[in-house]
Amino acid sequence: MPTHIISISHQEAAKIVAAIIEKASVDGGAPVAVAVVDYAGRLVAFTAMDNVMPASIKLVQSKAYSAVIGKKDTIQWASTKKNSEYIDFDMRNWTDENFTCFTGGVVIEFEGQIIGGIAVSGRKGKMGDGDALIQDNELAGYGKLIFERLV
Repeated sequence: MPTHIISISHQEAAKIVAAIIEKASVDGGAPVAVAVVDYAGRLVAFTAMDNVMPASIKLVQSKAYSAVIGKKDTIQWASTKKNSEYIDFDMRNWTDENFTCFTGGVVIEFEGQIIGGIAVSGRKGKMGDGDALIQDNELAGYGKLIFERLV
């Protein structure tokens, strides 16, 4: 039986990117880059605020890709317990140089299927105790809320 593939549209992705950039622009935090990928991890929408760290431009795309390919938010990969007796898990050791365990990438699901991923890079990975500014992981989560309002 064929599987019907559902993917995030460019229009939805563009709205998510715009909403995240708008939110990040008003809080006084560091500039960010935002990427949205489709169900296969291919880039659908991307933008970077002025003066974002150059490394964030490549990293944000890797975060979104990793969420989709790894089938879970990157914060879950980042918090995977390490065993000192074995080599740390890192998908790059499995020949995928685009995979990263940095936080800030989230999966987008619709009707039980992963249809894309959202990522943010340029700030700390996630909010910690006492943080007043929203960070990468929370900004990506905000993008997921925007998607849920669209559907």
